[in-house]
Amino acid sequence: MPVNALKRASRANLPSYLFVALCILNTALIAWLSGQDTFGWQVLAPLILLQAILMIGVQEIKHQGVHRQFLVGTRLNDAVGMVAAAIFAANFVGYRHFHLEHHRKTCQADDPEGLMYEKSWRTRLICLLGPVEQLWISFSSNRIARPYLPPHAMWQWRFCNVLIVVFIVALAASLYAAPRQVIYSYLLPYCMFAWLDFWLTQAEHYGVPISAQGARRDPATITTDLYLPRPISWLILHRSLHRTHHAAPATRWFQAHARSVALEQHKPGGATDLPTFVATWMRLGPRLWK
Repeated sequence: MPVNALKRASRANLPSYLFVALCILNTALIAWLSGQDTFGWQVLAPLILLQAILMIGVQEIKHQGVHRQFLVGTRLNDAVGMVAAAIFAANFVGYRHFHLEHHRKTCQADDPEGLMYEKSWRTRLICLLGPVEQLWISFSSNRIARPYLPPHAMWQWRFCNVLIVVFIVALAASLYAAPRQVIYSYLLPYCMFAWLDFWLTQAEHYGVPISAQGARRDPATITTDLYLPRPISWLILHRSLHRTHHAAPATRWFQAHARSVALEQHKPGGATDLPTFVATWMRLGPRLWK
């Protein structure tokens, strides 16, 4: 890549680099503080909550990376995406082909997401099982993605599976060597993250009827933007603005909020807030495939 183009790409990716730096800094701070006897819960609790929120953003790194929009113009995009996915026991390459097929067949009878949601529990108690649901989605999407993988992507898919195993082994070893640090910097935030992210994923295509194969619809009419308080929305890389993403998949995460506002003005009716959605969900039940 020419030097000038490299500089432009670096400037364009600065918000993404800053987010990664924030995640690393907060993780290191929690690990250090949890190893000191002089710091109690009043110091650690806010950082653990922030870690859970940032983990939603890391989940969005995986998603943005699939579209090659997290670190544009650099091979680091896929490398960072693979690591971000492995943190959640997800295969980045498998998820890429699973997710792109979902974009092509959103809420159609052959949408690969249907193979997961048609097996979803109908009970509202599922909202209490965020960590279990998160792991089930990771493994299910990787299994379902297998038929969509082209031959040239197989070695990358296998590499990502190895990366997941390496992460799990490293996590287990770290838990044995430094249990407090791992519990406070990863396990507790993961459980909180998974419960919070459950509501965001449920909202994405909530209540949308499934159409026949090949019956494409305007993406803006079958997806939802879920508005959160602005600081939180930035910390999760605007992950909840799913309508905006489907309407314009090439939108960078730090441009998503402005595009969402413009989209809502042009085509109103596709946005809601979290309390309203949770109330609707409690009244009507989980997102199902029907």
